[in-house]
Amino acid sequence: MKTALIIGVTGNFGSQMTQTFLNNGWQMKALIRDKTKAPDFISTSNIYIGDSKDENAVKAAAQSVSLIIYAANPAYHRWQEEALQMLEPTVRVAETLKLRILFPGNVYGYAPGEKAKTEMDEQNPLTDKGEIRIRMEERLKKSSKNGAKVTIIRAGDFIGPNMHMGWLDFILKGKNTKYSLAMPHDDKHVHFWSYLPDLCANAIKLIESPESDYDNWNDPGLKLTTSDWRETLKKNGYTVKMKSFPWWFFKVFSPFNPMLREVLKMRYLWQSTLVLDGSKLKKKLGNQFVQTSLEQIIRSITGKSDIRKNAA
Repeated sequence: MKTALIIGVTGNFGSQMTQTFLNNGWQMKALIRDKTKAPDFISTSNIYIGDSKDENAVKAAAQSVSLIIYAANPAYHRWQEEALQMLEPTVRVAETLKLRILFPGNVYGYAPGEKAKTEMDEQNPLTDKGEIRIRMEERLKKSSKNGAKVTIIRAGDFIGPNMHMGWLDFILKGKNTKYSLAMPHDDKHVHFWSYLPDLCANAIKLIESPESDYDNWNDPGLKLTTSDWRETLKKNGYTVKMKSFPWWFFKVFSPFNPMLREVLKMRYLWQSTLVLDGSKLKKKLGNQFVQTSLEQIIRSITGKSDIRKNAA
């Protein structure tokens, strides 16, 4: 049986990816710091208690696996101090044990522009977070020449059922058939989203048929305007009330909250176009490529408890 180790199983990406691999016949191990947070969908015998910053803990958990799914993330305001430090033990273990790493890329390394970014486009970050992501990917590329193998799947902002602390928690609120929509961007902006179940379904196919020791793929994702959200909600039978997104809250309290300060730094992603070209991935997967319509996505989200039940 194919076996993978997940680091960061309690996050949105890690949880969804783990369940996707389990549903496709993989055995999953998880390395977590707090055993009380161990998910019930992984066998207790496959739960390893330890810190992802501890190379020995990662190595012990990675015995008899062929893949490490790296889904760990430091607190948003701690990237400078912790992002590379957290990644390094996983990379070293993968080099030593000759394992593949599945790594979730994002768009932070690119400067905005009307043209969709391909895997070959040069990265030119506007922020320190973008610079950190580039350094992480450079480390991964180096590892692919030192015994490890790497698959990067680059995505936009995550949406999906059963998520916690995602952007939709702040954007879409409602109950029954009444919802309010408060978009962080204006009506003309095209924003790039990735539906997690699709992203994970496509990622596992890429893992099971790798092309090289360093594979880099863009998720085709969803390129959506405010109108796309509003009209699709209406098609699903919901009454939609438009509201203003509370950027004022971030501005007022950011001097006292480092996380809010970091979110404000990245606001340009809601003001300027930055989308990915996923044609390479679609061509690779052909009729195995999975893409859910926005109408179906909204049904999956509003039918779950992940949307906070505040009356519109």
